[in-house]
Amino acid sequence: MNEPEQETKMPDRVAEPVVRRRRRLPTVWLIPLVATVIGVWLAFNAFVTQGPSIVITFPNADGLEAGRTKIKCKEVEIGKVKSIRLSRDQSKVEVTAELTRDASDLLSEHSRFWIVRARVSTSGVSGLGTLLSGAYISMDPGEPGKSSRRFEGLENPPTVISHQDGQLFTLRAEKLGSMSIGSPVYFRQIPVGEVAGYDLEPDGKSVSIKVFVRAPYDKLVHKDTRFWNVGGVDVTLDSNGIRMSSDSMIDLLLGGVAFENPVSLESSEPAPKNQVFALYASHDRIYEKVYLDRRYYVVDFNESVRGLTRGASVEFRGIKIGQVEDLKLELQTQKLEVHVPVLIAIEPERLTLLGGGTASMDKVVEQLIARGLRAQLKMGSLLTSSLFVDLDFYPQAPPRTLGQYGKYREIPTTPSTMGALLSNLTSFLDKLQKLPLEDIANELKTSIPALREALQEATELIKHLDKETAPKAEATLAQAQSALAAMEKVLKSDSPLQRDLQRTLDEFTKASRALRDLADSLQRNPETLIWGKGKEQEP
Repeated sequence: MNEPEQETKMPDRVAEPVVRRRRRLPTVWLIPLVATVIGVWLAFNAFVTQGPSIVITFPNADGLEAGRTKIKCKEVEIGKVKSIRLSRDQSKVEVTAELTRDASDLLSEHSRFWIVRARVSTSGVSGLGTLLSGAYISMDPGEPGKSSRRFEGLENPPTVISHQDGQLFTLRAEKLGSMSIGSPVYFRQIPVGEVAGYDLEPDGKSVSIKVFVRAPYDKLVHKDTRFWNVGGVDVTLDSNGIRMSSDSMIDLLLGGVAFENPVSLESSEPAPKNQVFALYASHDRIYEKVYLDRRYYVVDFNESVRGLTRGASVEFRGIKIGQVEDLKLELQTQKLEVHVPVLIAIEPERLTLLGGGTASMDKVVEQLIARGLRAQLKMGSLLTSSLFVDLDFYPQAPPRTLGQYGKYREIPTTPSTMGALLSNLTSFLDKLQKLPLEDIANELKTSIPALREALQEATELIKHLDKETAPKAEATLAQAQSALAAMEKVLKSDSPLQRDLQRTLDEFTKASRALRDLADSLQRNPETLIWGKGKEQEP
């Protein structure tokens, strides 16, 4: 039996698939997304690579532009100027700049900045490339030191930059002359360095000059090296005539420094860095001793100082120990006295002190004054009538002490030889003027008639004596003849008196010959009367 077929029930509704569409991001949104990513990356990169911000002050902003002017170190860009503004007191310009992160290690308190632009100076022409590219700020890192973010810009580019092979030396002179920063330094007329800078000493009495000698020439500078100024013309007048010398026309206009090492038996070592040397005025004077230590005193004269000028010598027993610096005329209104105070400079290094001791210069001078040290005017030359100040001992002078004249100590004086002579002559004339010359003349007038009468009486007396004394005179004549005979015996050639006379005549002959030689010598060299035999010029 067949089972009944079961009917398959069909569902009432067939299930249909549901399709859901996702909304797709528009392509246009990709652009800001990428920009955001790039911005974040740039911000992160800027934060990572951002360097320090510094402020540099300059006298003016000539050639600088915010956002364009670059900062370079050895021609490598390390930053850019961001803003420029005036300082609060409006005396300078403040330049704010941002450096790269790598440049932060270059900054220190010794770093230097200056503007590179086209310049024409005594040392040459520089910065011509900035005529097309524009000015930029250059940096010299300098020596390591404390960190700093504010700097004072240089007005001129430095001559010597850090890490440059060579050495700096200091020269000291009374004046700068024709030199300037960048002036050359020569050795055997080969340029081996430059003048790096100059400044006044703290006391204002000398100039300190910095010179840089490049390697390997810096090893040529020894402890006894002599430096001299090659600028200008050196004129010398001596017995050989007039001599004029100058290294070159360029040196004449621009100035410069030269040096050489003296030849000596002793070996000399290379000079250490920043050693101080004396700068001589010319090559002919490099072996003259230069004394930079000076002590100032005042000597007060109450007599004429005609012939005494600035620069005149101050001598002690014929040896120069200083010079005259200044002099002036003073009138004391209360006492109506005229004085001439003279400022002199004594160089202690010219004196060799023996026996040890550490007494000060004023103490030594005070002790010498107690022993009779005085200042006196003396004539240096009869031809020019020039005077100089001479210091010497005068034990007979009245006691004095080291006085005070303003801020200077005062050395007492004594009248000059000419002044003393004029004083004595004036005293004699005063005494002569006090004599009763009119009374003496009147007495002489009354005495002349009496004198005439006395002469007449004397004449009559002589006549009377002739009559009475004639016989006696004959007897006296006979006695005289006998005396002459006795003298004849004495004056014979073999007599002792004759021999003594002969020896005396020989000595007179020698003396006359010496006088004749002296006259001949004076006729050939009359200047020995002025200069003396020791300074007699060669014929």
